Amino acid sequence: MSSPGVRYERLLFWAAPITLAACAVFIAALGYNTQEERVNAKCFESAADVIVLNKSDLVSEWIKVMAEQKKAPRYRSEDLEYGRKVSIKLIYGTDISCWSLIDAKDYNLRQEPSKLIQDFILLAQELRLKPVKMYGIEIPDTATVSIIGTKIQIAMATLIQALQVALAPIILLWLGSLYHTRLREIEIYKGNNNILVAHPHVINVFPFGYYPDLRKRNFIRSKAPVIWGALFCIIRLSLISIFVAPSVFLYLGSLFYQPIFTYWSINVFSGFWVVMFSVGILVMEAQASTLHFNGPIALR
Repeated sequence: MSSPGVRYERLLFWAAPITLAACAVFIAALGYNTQEERVNAKCFESAADVIVLNKSDLVSEWIKVMAEQKKAPRYRSEDLEYGRKVSIKLIYGTDISCWSLIDAKDYNLRQEPSKLIQDFILLAQELRLKPVKMYGIEIPDTATVSIIGTKIQIAMATLIQALQVALAPIILLWLGSLYHTRLREIEIYKGNNNILVAHPHVINVFPFGYYPDLRKRNFIRSKAPVIWGALFCIIRLSLISIFVAPSVFLYLGSLFYQPIFTYWSINVFSGFWVVMFSVGILVMEAQASTLHFNGPIALR
């Protein structure tokens, strides 16, 4: 009878390692995607990609500028027009915050496209040399993984995304097991009034006693079963939240701070089902709000 309770208790112990893993992924995602140096580096890389994408058009414009300067070696309207076209490409091709950074630094955009690309890449590389520090934890730009004696270097952004993808089924399996095990446990309790049938794990906080017949009408006492049931239900929900909420919120937080355009479908799918199972656990527990065990103590 108590086997679902034993299994549920063991599942609660898994909250610690899962929360620790989710916390590590969250801190890495937060630090790697919000630290000023990394944000600026991604902006310069994005700017370099925009120039590469439009390189053929910009090279044509640059050739015209060079031809005009040979005629008269001074800044002409064509030179300014070329710089304006580069600016427009960056404005529409990068995030607004990235363009604000490039514009505020007043970089010379009237350079040959290949030189611009090289400058942006060098600026990004210089910023990435600085380690990411978050809450006393230093996060390198690349991680070294040893596989069968072979050391493989993986970019931290790629590793974070891989950990998020790997952590999603683990959290879903854990939450799903909690839900179905608790469902079976509560169904067993509903068919038995003996308190000994309840496995003594921390979540099994139920009213224990009986409700004597009222000699006089009293609204509050008549609602005692509902009041006691709701009170103990709130306690159980709070206890469950202590185990479930940290891992869920840390994992969702890592998805929020990770650039969604990379694996947006996986992020949305994983986040949706994690939220659904989390809410399902709480809703299912709330449905047992009227459950209590008979005992010698009056509950009025």
